Amino acid sequence: MINLNGRGVAITGAASGFGMGMAKRCAKMGAKLALADIDAPGLKTIETELKSEGAIVFSMVIDTAKPEQMESFAKKTFETYGDVGLFFNNAGVEIAGTTWELSAKDWQWVFGVNVLGMAYGIHSFIPRMIAEDKEALIINTSSLAGLVQGNISPIYFSGKHAVVAMTESLEIDLREKNTKIKSYVFCPRFVKTQLNTSGRNRPAELQNDPNDSYYQTADHKQKQAMMEYAVHNGIELEESIDMVFNALEQDKFYIHTAPEPWPSVQERCDKIIENRRPGEVKIDPNTQK
Repeated sequence: MINLNGRGVAITGAASGFGMGMAKRCAKMGAKLALADIDAPGLKTIETELKSEGAIVFSMVIDTAKPEQMESFAKKTFETYGDVGLFFNNAGVEIAGTTWELSAKDWQWVFGVNVLGMAYGIHSFIPRMIAEDKEALIINTSSLAGLVQGNISPIYFSGKHAVVAMTESLEIDLREKNTKIKSYVFCPRFVKTQLNTSGRNRPAELQNDPNDSYYQTADHKQKQAMMEYAVHNGIELEESIDMVFNALEQDKFYIHTAPEPWPSVQERCDKIIENRRPGEVKIDPNTQK
């Protein structure tokens, strides 16, 4: 784990959840913070709080699904701090439902943030980090959903699988190019964040047709309620940040928050090897704490 004292740390999705937790932790470590989020009021709140505690920080309201805005964030970060020791490529959203019932705008919104936003972050930050020629880290936020099978939130599951594959490819590229950067993929289980209310920041142009009756059905409401239950009954945010830094200390590429994530991962791998069909994944309320 590199020393972040005095170094720049850039975080997307910094107004709440993992991004906010990481910002607070890195501020305590003496890092200089560059925070980005689409949630302007939330971003201002965390910036004000950190500055009141003596942290060096600036914030920028951006939509990570727009490459030019991500590029502007990266440019300002390097112009302000000179280098980035850690880039937490983190912003993410979700919506639950049935695969063919979810709208094209649902797919555009969630993939725009969860997949393309990650790619734009890599595209804008990694070349600059390489040019600085210093040891540095990038953490891409995926989910345990990116390693297992599921149908509660198919767009979210699909996108998080893409983030895992993207980060694996990134790590291979970073090694082949002999850079000083290490990548990690964060695959948390359920944590008390605001993921289940991410629709509050959905852009106007990607809002669903109010006349689409699917979003009033029991199917959609039940699946969204399952996501909400999982988030509300997850581990504390601070505990998940502890796990991130413990994993970095041990140089673990796949960063988990579940004590034993492997049985569900193994089950998926076994089904692939044995050519068995995926089965429905149901949340057991007794296993979420």
